[in-house]
Amino acid sequence: MRLTERLSDLAAAGHAISFDSVDLSPDIVLAEIEDVAAGPLAPLLAEAVTHAFDHAEQGWHEAASRFPIGLARQLSLLHTTATLETLFRSIETTKALAKRLNSALLAGLDDLVRSQPLVAAARLEGAVRLAVSNAISPIKVWGTLEELDDTEAPEDFVERLPRLIGLGLDRWSNEEQAITEALRGMLERLAADEASDTDAFVELGYDKLRSAMTSQSLAQVSEYLEAARSWFHAADAAEEARHDAQAYGAVCDSLLAFTTGNTPALREAADRLEAALDQQRAWNWGMHQPAWLQPQAAADVAWSRLVLQLRRAAELLQDDVWMEPWEALDYVLTAYRSARTVCPVGSRDGSGLSILVDPAIEDSFLRQQALLAQLRRAVAQPERHPGSSFDHATASALLARVDQQLAARSAPAPRGSGTEAGDDATEEAPGEAEADRAHRFAPTAVRKLGLEFTAGLAAKIDDDELKKIDGLAYMEDITRLQNSDPVVVPMLNRFLKELGTFPDFIGETRRTFSVLVEQTLLFLKAAADLDTATAFGEGRYDASGKRIKIRDYRRRFDKEDGDLVPLENDLQLHFYNWLIGGQISNLIQVEPVNQAMGRADVLVHFGSRQYLTEIKKNHTKNDRRYLESKYLAQAAEYSNTNVPFGQLLVLDLTEKDKVGSLRVDELAWTAKHRPPGATVDRAVVAGVVTGNRYIPSDFS
Repeated sequence: MRLTERLSDLAAAGHAISFDSVDLSPDIVLAEIEDVAAGPLAPLLAEAVTHAFDHAEQGWHEAASRFPIGLARQLSLLHTTATLETLFRSIETTKALAKRLNSALLAGLDDLVRSQPLVAAARLEGAVRLAVSNAISPIKVWGTLEELDDTEAPEDFVERLPRLIGLGLDRWSNEEQAITEALRGMLERLAADEASDTDAFVELGYDKLRSAMTSQSLAQVSEYLEAARSWFHAADAAEEARHDAQAYGAVCDSLLAFTTGNTPALREAADRLEAALDQQRAWNWGMHQPAWLQPQAAADVAWSRLVLQLRRAAELLQDDVWMEPWEALDYVLTAYRSARTVCPVGSRDGSGLSILVDPAIEDSFLRQQALLAQLRRAVAQPERHPGSSFDHATASALLARVDQQLAARSAPAPRGSGTEAGDDATEEAPGEAEADRAHRFAPTAVRKLGLEFTAGLAAKIDDDELKKIDGLAYMEDITRLQNSDPVVVPMLNRFLKELGTFPDFIGETRRTFSVLVEQTLLFLKAAADLDTATAFGEGRYDASGKRIKIRDYRRRFDKEDGDLVPLENDLQLHFYNWLIGGQISNLIQVEPVNQAMGRADVLVHFGSRQYLTEIKKNHTKNDRRYLESKYLAQAAEYSNTNVPFGQLLVLDLTEKDKVGSLRVDELAWTAKHRPPGATVDRAVVAGVVTGNRYIPSDFS
């Protein structure tokens, strides 16, 4: 066939493949495309298909739309998986062909399971990926999963099922009870099958851990967490190389040990988590990881950070005397806040992991009167904190909870409480005033939890407490971004892979610098998205009551008006305030002196390891090569007396045209610098914040 010959010639010559470069008439392509899609050159033809949709080549859409018909006859595992990866990398192609692809992938699946089990598994994987990404309605995929007879299927097919079912539970566990219960039933059956038991154990563990994170009672959280731990340990016992099972078993052990105040067990579990994650990264070094599985790397960073914080907090809470009481309090408050931000907010008292972690911290303050006295002093006199990043809001919330428990313990129990008639009378429904307060002070909570729930909460608490609840709801959104954001997650995974080529990016350095990079990428996205009020607040008032306008350094400015020209300090303060509002707030310093004989912009320290972020502005050029030639050496210089990792943020103030802005993932990269005569490479994570920019409405 002529289409086959042209594709082979283009591939051999190393040319980009498109229908135009194939250089055949539409009639010939239309006549041959289905047969080629069923053969060994399907992945090459898929490149032409994606090019047609990505570049809006309308004349080739009819031919490209016939591609799934031929793919339904594809019987090679290698060609099937390579073709699907090519198609799914293109959002436009996926949207255009989703329904046709889904039909092709599920056509004749029962027969294919018996004759070509690996190909059948690859097709089912593709259909599930389409469904969980909302490219198609999941109903047809649900029906296929429910009708599968896994008891008679070949081992090659069965062993692939647990991960696909787990992917479905990831997506639908909180939405479709009927299908999720059916999927759990399949996992439990697969757990009894020798071909799939270990993978099923792991997916059941993940499912129980998800349930623990969204539960609303201490009993449920403990029950689900214990069940998750059992499944992870079962997988670890069944297969020594399941480092993911070892890691998440250690996570469960850490949380339960912290709850019971067992610091030695927490320390041992944290060490096991560290070893398991290091070994997992070593085993996966250089191996292909499908893009749809890579968000797990971001999740590993988040869990590792939480366990690191819990371990340090537990050690400090166990002490009777603190040589540095402010530092001890900072660590405990960080752990207290982190437990609330890794899980959804579902009630006033928190939910999920916070139900487990918060009482343990609060009870420690009830037992440790000296630390409680320090907490009271810190809340009353925050200005005495030696640094500038004391988390007064979290400290106040924690003290309020502790005082609440003290009052409850000292108050006499009401006579006949909970047993006499009339005790269960319903409270008056919240009125219009409470609804207004909910909309004003807790808009995120209203969106996430509903107006009735938030207004009812507003009737019981004051404005400051209502704002704190909304802050928790907002931070939960930020945390969820880490695991689901289509821009930040791939960037973090790419950066971790690139940084992994540096010999020093191991152990504690890898864990701590990964946390900083994660926060920096979230900042870059927020700086590109948030409007002025959301990013900087509604402004403040002078002594006369006149509102002082917020200066947004990202917006267009008048070059003739020197007072309006943005400064490096604007970006520095924004980045600093972002960091102190996050999960490493107590580790931040601004412009510390005695760094490489100079002054650095933002310093983050994790014990003896410290990472410096250099802040610059530039009016002339914004391309990578120029920025690296101008600023990379300085950014790398600060790492000469510590681990060789740092960051560079540049405020781009060049003149812009009305042609659109670069994406966030086009404005951040990793760079390498080695001074002449040096033997160690310095790694710098660089990012550009676009200033002097047009907003979307300017393009109309």
